[in-house]
Amino acid sequence: MITHSVPARVGLLGNPSDGYGGRTLALAVPKFTATVELEPADRLEIVPAPADEPLWDSVNGLVESVRHHGYGTGPQLLAATIATFADVMASVDRYDLGQRAFRLRYRTSIPRQVGLAGSSALVLATMRCLADLVDVELPPPVLASVALKVETQELGINAGLQDRVVQAYGGLVSMNFSEMEVDAHWGVAFGSYRQVDSSNLPSLFLAYRELAAEPSDRFHAVLRQRYEAGDGRIRELLADLAALAVQGEMALRWNDSERFASLLERNMELRRQLAPIADAQLELVDVAQSCNAPATFTGSGGAIVGAVTDDAHFARVAGALNAIGAAAVRLDADSGENA
Repeated sequence: MITHSVPARVGLLGNPSDGYGGRTLALAVPKFTATVELEPADRLEIVPAPADEPLWDSVNGLVESVRHHGYGTGPQLLAATIATFADVMASVDRYDLGQRAFRLRYRTSIPRQVGLAGSSALVLATMRCLADLVDVELPPPVLASVALKVETQELGINAGLQDRVVQAYGGLVSMNFSEMEVDAHWGVAFGSYRQVDSSNLPSLFLAYRELAAEPSDRFHAVLRQRYEAGDGRIRELLADLAALAVQGEMALRWNDSERFASLLERNMELRRQLAPIADAQLELVDVAQSCNAPATFTGSGGAIVGAVTDDAHFARVAGALNAIGAAAVRLDADSGENA
């Protein structure tokens, strides 16, 4: 049995400039994980998690599920990962996986389609299992870039490198995509990535609302269209977002958690101007900020990350978020508190 788990992630600053030569600062969140198990079998089989079994109460239930979560499922992601990995191994190492058979099982505690990178977590966990199966080492920057191929090339989903990079490295990661290098062996491009000391981060919380779930591709498709049409304002906004990642690193270096918290709020101000955002998602930010908690989206969906001053402040913020149907959790290293 080969088993790998990959954490969720929250984008802190710069998101979503990663797909446009920008910079980002993001944090892995081990409180939520996707786990994939690979075991020998006579036939290749992908065993779906219960949540991915195609059962609905009615046509209305199916339509509602698709509206919030899209058509993508775990088995599709795992199948696309196998196909991509096989192609890469055949072209790079001349390794033929064609006759291999195994059983993949997966489970995930990452809330779906709320912007916590649940899809990429499944892809990376699967790819690590496959790499172990054939005894191949994929360095973190290569792993992230190969994983991106699964969604952008195999499934045609708009996505950037940020999620895969932070999930490949773990911890708090600074990413610079302004100058990309190409790995001579694997033939994939990657930016400059560096793990950063997270001890000076402000006290953070994560909140998510399943009612606000939405496939991230919807936001990114509009943004991509505007960017490729040469929209000057969009390009300015993305440059400003990238600059926030640099400012955030400086704030951490100087142990200025207040400054870092204010940058979260600024990140959200800029993000609001990039593409239309659902009211159910914006309400999360508005409720948090009404409690004096600076916050921004973790990705593209119904989750936010924000800063609080102490336990009492978190309790007040969590209570307000609970009132609109959102769950909240502290991201402090030593805290397991949920609300």
